Amino acid sequence: MPIVVTRRASSVETRQTFRAAQHVVSARQGGAPVLLDLRRGMCYSLNELGWRIWDQVGTGEAVATVVRTLRQEYGLPSDTFEADVTAFVDHLLKASLIEPVER
Repeated sequence: MPIVVTRRASSVETRQTFRAAQHVVSARQGGAPVLLDLRRGMCYSLNELGWRIWDQVGTGEAVATVVRTLRQEYGLPSDTFEADVTAFVDHLLKASLIEPVER
């Protein structure tokens, strides 16, 4: 099941850090990146950019660091990219695929 993200106000702050939820496994299925939610029995398909965001956010990188790193790697304009990344992270959070790291 693909994750479709629509842009809306996000509750995610760019200084926040997250980790992958314990019930979520990430893998490549036939070369395609997927997230498996073992608790709900759901499978989420990601594109390569979504996979890179997942990889960095899920291992504790601050959202602002992820935005800066990937924007430079992909040469994307900063005005929309930050909003897109925070919307994607917000979706991961609301789907309980990631959880905030308390400081």
